[in-house]
Amino acid sequence: MKTGRHGGMRRLLVAGVAVVLLAGCATSRLTSANYARINDGMDRADVVAILGEPAEMVSGSLLGESGGGAVWRQGDTVVVIQFAGDRVAGKQIVKGRAIGLLDWLK
Repeated sequence: MKTGRHGGMRRLLVAGVAVVLLAGCATSRLTSANYARINDGMDRADVVAILGEPAEMVSGSLLGESGGGAVWRQGDTVVVIQFAGDRVAGKQIVKGRAIGLLDWLK
């Protein structure tokens, strides 16, 4: 079976479209439904299992208690999760404008 020049280009185009679609699926974890699944007291590893790896993280310690926050971004949606130790202490979702974790903490 002989494949002409256009057949090879067609395969390349199909492969490119598949990669784009799969990449789109990989970033679709930042949804309102997944945000609603995050609850106070939830373990940090469970949050990452739901939302994926965060774009930004900040950690620190106050009065011997460790904590921090993490930010997830997708398009104009930003989710910020605050942690006390390795447990969720609070959460916020912002749609329509992008913020950075350091801006949010100010």
